[in-house]
Amino acid sequence: MNQFKLVCLGLITIISSGCQVLSPLFVDYNGVRMDVAKWINNHQLLSMQQKRSLVQLSKAQQKLYQIENKKEQQRIQIIKENIIAIHCAQLHLTEHKIEQLQNQIFNHDQKQKILDMYNQQRQNIKIDLNSVQCE
Repeated sequence: MNQFKLVCLGLITIISSGCQVLSPLFVDYNGVRMDVAKWINNHQLLSMQQKRSLVQLSKAQQKLYQIENKKEQQRIQIIKENIIAIHCAQLHLTEHKIEQLQNQIFNHDQKQKILDMYNQQRQNIKIDLNSVQCE
């Protein structure tokens, strides 16, 4: 009976530690739309770093929807945040995965317009990407 308890305790420990490795506890989805967070979390084969990169990018990209309603200084900050997030995402993700995320974030009809506007405005902003800290 005592050995049975030890075996059960060992199995519970192994199972619970395995769940911690797979669970999204290390990824903060705060600020990410629920549908996008679920999409990211459902990619079981992505590493935690890849998921964190997707989260960082989605937080930044979501802000592009409202950029036209922002003051100039806020627009610049949103553009900078997106430049950094895309840079960080490209370190850990394929362009295909980044595009898949953008397809989740943006309405198909608005996607190209929003990204074109972003690309046009980012030309005027310089950031030293060597000093950037990725999430």
